[in-house]
Amino acid sequence: MKVVPTRLLYLEDAYKREFEAKILKIEQAEDRVGIVLDSTAFYPVGGGQPADKGEIIGKDGKAIVIDVQKRGDLVFHFAEEVVGKLVEGETVKGVIDWNRRYRLMRNHTAAHLLSEAVRRAVGKPLKIVGSAINVEKARLDFGYERSIREFFPKIEEIANRVVAEDRPVIIKVMPREKAEEYVAKFNESLKILPPQVHEVRIVEIEGWHACACGGTHVESTGEIGRIKLLKRSSKGKGVERIEFTTVQNP
Repeated sequence: MKVVPTRLLYLEDAYKREFEAKILKIEQAEDRVGIVLDSTAFYPVGGGQPADKGEIIGKDGKAIVIDVQKRGDLVFHFAEEVVGKLVEGETVKGVIDWNRRYRLMRNHTAAHLLSEAVRRAVGKPLKIVGSAINVEKARLDFGYERSIREFFPKIEEIANRVVAEDRPVIIKVMPREKAEEYVAKFNESLKILPPQVHEVRIVEIEGWHACACGGTHVESTGEIGRIKLLKRSSKGKGVERIEFTTVQNP
């Protein structure tokens, strides 16, 4: 069967919980099975965001997806085993672990929001030097020469005000040169993007923050819930780490 690039449904609709797709390839990879579909709503690990988990369900078999990786133009869904039988060419149903995905979406959008909230609280356009999104919490690393702990109350106040404003989260795709100019207005750059990337996906919290991002996000800041800063730590000279979580409104 001809293997074509995997269509990335999560870029088209981050809220898609289930989908149908055709199996293009099944590979045994050491102690797990890799399944390539012609389209997928499963997010592959990357950009500081973990891979989705869930199930691939066929007529006579099922795979519990524990990891997802993008390799070139193909997305591999890894399972420890296939229960029953899945075959190449078969149409299957993919089911995302939605509670997990939605928590990651909220934390990821919160990280973008906090990037600007920290800068405004400190009064300087601090550079972000690292980040990681997880289900229970997330982190941001900033270039800063002092402890950022004293700014926690102000950071939370600013961030949660933007949450309460329920600003739209807008996805834009634009040529690299235009994207570079656009994100510069929000103290961001495209320096870490490989030079062969000519079209850039921008995630913008309307009027607040914009940067290049291939991850999944909520549609408005009101969905994030309350942002709570958990701890501050130093990650070496001139690097401050903030850990935070989001608490969904009842």
